[in-house]
Amino acid sequence: MHRHDASTEALTQAIVRYAVDRVQLDPPPLDGPRTPAELRAMAGRTITATGIGGLEALRIFGDVLAPACISVDHPRFLSFVPAAPTEASILFDLVVGASSIYAGSWMEGGGAVFAENEALRWISDLAGLPEHAGGVFVSGGTAGNLSALVAARWKWRNDAGGRHDRTRGSARIAGLRPTSACVAI
Repeated sequence: MHRHDASTEALTQAIVRYAVDRVQLDPPPLDGPRTPAELRAMAGRTITATGIGGLEALRIFGDVLAPACISVDHPRFLSFVPAAPTEASILFDLVVGASSIYAGSWMEGGGAVFAENEALRWISDLAGLPEHAGGVFVSGGTAGNLSALVAARWKWRNDAGGRHDRTRGSARIAGLRPTSACVAI
């Protein structure tokens, strides 16, 4: 598993070739979803007792699974923004993945946390926020909303000086405008 042998080298070269070829597509394919039945017929069995091997997994991904996903780097993709669809960001995703880092705390990922803090400082400065302003990048709106709710509850309890330590607060009490997705904190 942790040895770089001939089969790992072949897979490495195939993956790098796939990544480079994909990044160079101009424009990239828009692609689109398929039904579960279509994908099952096209992919075949992907989980087996002996495994299908890295090259076969890459083939299935490239030929079947990736084309069944809408490409967010396509010029006509004007919906969500789940990634920065530039060649540099795509290539650095490959670098970060290959580096196998975990940035959950400073102990495990001080370098990555430092880079995140630098980016957050830059954004805070652009927004005119004070020097002590901070934040965190999250994977999407749900995680962002949950983080905001936790921060609001902490502030509400902290400002109460212990009076609400055992009280369940609502979004209205915490000074937030409740929505259908956010009623109690």
